[in-house]
Amino acid sequence: MKTCILNERDYYRRVYGGWLGKNIGGTLGAPVEGKKELLSLDFYPVLQDGPLENDDLDLQLVWLHALEQYGPKLTSKELGQEWLEHVFFPFDEYGYALTNLRRGITPPLAGQFNNPFTNCMGSPIRSEIWGMASPGAPHVAAHYAYQDAVVDHAGGEGVYGEMFFAAIESAVFIVQDRDRLIEIGMSYIPAESRTTKALRDLLHWHKEGKSWLEARELILKHHGDDNFTDAPQNIAFTILGWLYGEDFEDAILKAVNCGYDTDCTAATLGAILGMISGPEGLPERWVKPVGDRIVVSAPIKGFPAPANLDELTKRTIRMGKHVLAAWDTDIIVHDQLATDLTGIIAETSDAVRELWERNASVDRRLLPANSIEPLGLELRIDYGSGGPAISRGQRKRVSVEVINHSLTCWRGTVALECPREWEETTAQDMLLEAGESSVFEWEVVMNGGAAPSYELTLIVNREHDGALWASCKERLALTAASEWTVWGPGAEADSGGTKAVFGGNRIEWENVLPNEGDGVYRAQTRLCNPVERRLRLITASSGLVSASLNGQTIIDCAEKEEFMPAYHRAPKSQSAELTLPAGQHELEISAQRDGEPLMVYVLPVAVQKTKQPGPFYYYTDMLFLNEE
Repeated sequence: MKTCILNERDYYRRVYGGWLGKNIGGTLGAPVEGKKELLSLDFYPVLQDGPLENDDLDLQLVWLHALEQYGPKLTSKELGQEWLEHVFFPFDEYGYALTNLRRGITPPLAGQFNNPFTNCMGSPIRSEIWGMASPGAPHVAAHYAYQDAVVDHAGGEGVYGEMFFAAIESAVFIVQDRDRLIEIGMSYIPAESRTTKALRDLLHWHKEGKSWLEARELILKHHGDDNFTDAPQNIAFTILGWLYGEDFEDAILKAVNCGYDTDCTAATLGAILGMISGPEGLPERWVKPVGDRIVVSAPIKGFPAPANLDELTKRTIRMGKHVLAAWDTDIIVHDQLATDLTGIIAETSDAVRELWERNASVDRRLLPANSIEPLGLELRIDYGSGGPAISRGQRKRVSVEVINHSLTCWRGTVALECPREWEETTAQDMLLEAGESSVFEWEVVMNGGAAPSYELTLIVNREHDGALWASCKERLALTAASEWTVWGPGAEADSGGTKAVFGGNRIEWENVLPNEGDGVYRAQTRLCNPVERRLRLITASSGLVSASLNGQTIIDCAEKEEFMPAYHRAPKSQSAELTLPAGQHELEISAQRDGEPLMVYVLPVAVQKTKQPGPFYYYTDMLFLNEE
């Protein structure tokens, strides 16, 4: 394969144009985010000195820092660590992923377990950094997008949305034709995904001659969702603006006027169009209000953020050079030679398809520790039904597949070390020739007192000539499951109920009482609070719901609300703020099922006003326990 050239000035103008377009679109859409009606904006609805702060860009500043700190072979593991250190957002999937990460659960489980927002826009909006840092290498950009998205969207459409956009933004350096770029992007996501189906239909309606307003209505009819952040519908709105827009201004206005997740749709389309045209192709009336500034949200902190778009562009290019070299792309950034990227194949690869097929509920590790390629052992850890959660006295099967990717035999033992009070497990012999794999299983039993989380250690001992040669240890985490007593419709108030354990925050009546129909369902537990604190208790429900604490009603939602189990935007009628003393408190939930599956999430979170930026975070030290 010949060496391809990307002229550094060309690289700069595409990256700078992309970041500038991102700021323009985000500033246009942010003030009307969440409005589901058809809008009629013709310019920025809010003007100030510089761009509006926006998580669409904020998070990508963190990912740039991650590239600088960990290097071009970073994975979801390092990106998860960046969340813990620098991101204090409670929004939807962000909040759930951060809760899991704080408990010690690693990606992809951090993004999959107990997370009702995996199909949302939190990851598609942060694709540009990967496309810009992988110019002309969409397979690399899509790989990074996957590693990023599974931290908080594993198993959902949000993963595909980010891979789609990242591939387009990388391919912009090769080709600027709109239809070809969309085709390339779609080749990087599964044909059966909701995102692909929405895009395929949109392209068909556009070809048929439907107007943009008709296309919008058809998207909502066939691919819409009540949650304004649902990814497939918003990705389709983004591409709608591109298909029907006559120029940059018309395109971003059509995207934003579709409503819903407006800052995301306009910001992503603005970035793509800015990369295609360069900054010189963006209208001055849109550029002047935002300028070269970067505004960082207060809950994003603890790292050296770029001062302006020029610094952001230069730092992006610097890391892009490392990425192109580390991934052996045969693309060189040169400050003298002209750009020549002819001959590059932009379609997807088998390596990207393999990412689609990965089980989001399986924890994958490489040994020895800190490996960046599967050249030694690979561990695939499956926590079974209920995910990485366990309750008191519960027996749980943990399965570990060990795959030997090395060129030599691995002989020794595999052991799972549990907390001291738990039943002891037995080490198992391991003999794996090169290329072989084997599955090891243990049944762990949780004894002793309840705790917010439990640390287990997977130990792979390697032997040589009959003696212990080396020991590899991997820390695993199980979180405390929720213990409830539940009743179905018609159960007597004084009946004993059925003991139940749920891995996450949802009360899953249907799994415990599978043959019950419509009516009032009840659940009771003890809410254990270690210290007195001000909190917001949420009972997000798809139906009517009430909650009592120590016999006193604190929530009484008598009208059906949009189901929204978010820490920061659950319906007010389904939440209560109170000061809760330390100790154990009797909590009872009643919910009305009426023709549809009953969804109820119980969430103890911080209030909006906190001592440091980052409100509404989940209290991971609070437990839901039954009587002993």
